[in-house]
Amino acid sequence: MDGDPAGESDDPGAANGTGETEADRGDETGRKRVNAAAGTDPDGATPARGRYGASTSELPDRASRAVAAARKAADELACRDPDDTAALVRSVGERLADRETVSRLARSAANETGRGHPGTKTEKVATALDAARRTLRDAPTAGVVDRDGATGTVTLAGPIGVVGAAVPATHPVVIPAVVSLYALAGRNAVVFAPSPSAVETCDVVVETVRRALADAGAPTGAVSMLPAPASKPGTDALFERADFVVAAGSAATVAAGQRCGTPNAATSADGVVAVADGSVPAEAVATRVSVGATYDFGAHPAGDAAVVTVSPAVDPLCSALEAEGGYVLDAAERDRLRALLGGGGSDEADPRGNSPRRLAAALDLPTPAREAAFLVAEPDGADDRLATLPGIPAVAVHGRSGFDAALDLAAEIGSSHAAAVHTTQQRRARRVAARLAPGRLVVNQPGIAATGARSNGFEAAPVLGGGTAEGSQLCGGLTPEYFARTTTVAATSVVDEAAHRNGAGDTLRGP
Repeated sequence: MDGDPAGESDDPGAANGTGETEADRGDETGRKRVNAAAGTDPDGATPARGRYGASTSELPDRASRAVAAARKAADELACRDPDDTAALVRSVGERLADRETVSRLARSAANETGRGHPGTKTEKVATALDAARRTLRDAPTAGVVDRDGATGTVTLAGPIGVVGAAVPATHPVVIPAVVSLYALAGRNAVVFAPSPSAVETCDVVVETVRRALADAGAPTGAVSMLPAPASKPGTDALFERADFVVAAGSAATVAAGQRCGTPNAATSADGVVAVADGSVPAEAVATRVSVGATYDFGAHPAGDAAVVTVSPAVDPLCSALEAEGGYVLDAAERDRLRALLGGGGSDEADPRGNSPRRLAAALDLPTPAREAAFLVAEPDGADDRLATLPGIPAVAVHGRSGFDAALDLAAEIGSSHAAAVHTTQQRRARRVAARLAPGRLVVNQPGIAATGARSNGFEAAPVLGGGTAEGSQLCGGLTPEYFARTTTVAATSVVDEAAHRNGAGDTLRGP
């Protein structure tokens, strides 16, 4: 499943709800508001002119104007010295991380997109911002960023210009907030192109950053978003005009980023597959996996979507997952889940980011399932639609005869952006790293830790990529260094005293 079905639609729109939302509500209301605001008819047809009267032919000009304004702001930022830049980023980070601001942004995301758990979204946003600010404290991105006394080299970082970034409905706060911080740290400007169902939330994030920029005496045009209506042609036009592109979300968005001709980080992270070799107690594995499977109702790029373990460990693991609040589906219930996931159709029927209660109701499951925190399914194999269950509060459990067979299956069904392994043996962790070759691998942790956590050494990354294995220029996490260009300077460090060189080593003039 792709990360953002709304991103594949050309329908413009923005929701208007800003009130509280219940954790187990469905997502029809928010998405119907989106279509109503967009002016689409019941059949989903897009009007010839958008909500603000923009025709498709005008979109390239709108993107050009947005990038031109951003480039002017980027030129001003480029003149700032590293200390001023660091102070600016700290100021913006403090504004975004304010508790009341985080709560407001999380409510906006839950109300507008109809995805995820409102309470968890608050934690998700706060955690991501805390990790990003911590990463920036240790990752210089302006001026001198490295000195090698042994070789005499000095590395300097400079801005890349204007970043164009898509904002998927699954991450309408984290991506614009963290990308803004990382872009500003590199003295760049950024223009966002939100999904049609994330327009209002992205706008709230952008305005929050712009107010912080104004208070700090920095150009507010350094962070902006494309004017409504949101559309694929508008996003494509932005990608073609920016200096660096961040394209995360649906397959259509990723494809647009990869074909735009601009250097890019284009990837569609879709859940994590974990390997458990049976050496870690089932209870410990279940605790970690359940955290990743339920976080924000599964709407996380590194949420645990499947576990592959050795056959004798399957039953103990399923029992342990039940003890963590899971509900194990029987054969008939698995068939209904297959039908639901393969149904396609409208956004209203899309189960991603729905509460477990909502998902259980859609599957007509009994009362115990409607009280569960997540679903557990035992698929029929790698080709089963249930082989991995990203984007929903559910996890697939596979059993294989031996660690080698489990590793082979994980390589077949897993994504290359990230993976997890549960083992007490370092050599097996290394084997998983070599066989799966993910951008990031977490050991004895929930999959969501791959985006960076206080408990590991990963830098905070709002986007994860699998590198050449998935056709991406991003391998691992989108970290601050991606938002800077570097120049390494080397001077002669050892005098070349060879007589036959006629002093070439000293003069650099040659013979």
